[in-house]
Amino acid sequence: GSSSTPRPGFVARSATSGELARPVGRWRAMATAASASSSSSAAAYSGRPQQNGPMRSVTEYIRSPHQQAAAKLEACNQTKQQIAAKNHYRQTEAQGIADVYRQRIEKAIGEVFEDWAVIVYEGDLVRKAFLKVRVSETDYVHLLLERPIRGEVWVCRYAPWKGEQDALEQAEEEYELLPERHHCSDKMDFSACTTVEACTLM
Repeated sequence: GSSSTPRPGFVARSATSGELARPVGRWRAMATAASASSSSSAAAYSGRPQQNGPMRSVTEYIRSPHQQAAAKLEACNQTKQQIAAKNHYRQTEAQGIADVYRQRIEKAIGEVFEDWAVIVYEGDLVRKAFLKVRVSETDYVHLLLERPIRGEVWVCRYAPWKGEQDALEQAEEEYELLPERHHCSDKMDFSACTTVEACTLM
């Protein structure tokens, strides 16, 4: 027989090309959708924002103007504290240098000072120091101290009876050289010693 019923497993010859292509188009659309989904997932994973410019400072992350002002004030206070600590250290160092020569200068001038306070100090205080020392309410003594290297003995020069408005002079000619300290043997009289046994030094 010439029956029109198609056999199982065969496609009727009367089917159009569009009907045959319909399943192929469906699979192609599904593959395209899967590819787009994979691409979007990869973009979402690798699309993390990147920072191309330099890192911002801590103050740039502070949003409030009040917080920014507080941060600047704190930094300024720390700087002032550091400067004050350094000045206090140098003031103490200058006073310590002047204290070493107080008695010798009192003896050289022939006066006992009421006060002995460094008011002004200049120089590095290591190899050279200019000191203005207040010795009374109205009188000052200027000191010029020099030495070749740290650890050596200072060479001290002084200029007495200065006023409050007198500036520290830089020239050595404006100062008097402080006499060197005498040793104990310079004050002893050995003229009475005729023999070694007669002299006993304690």
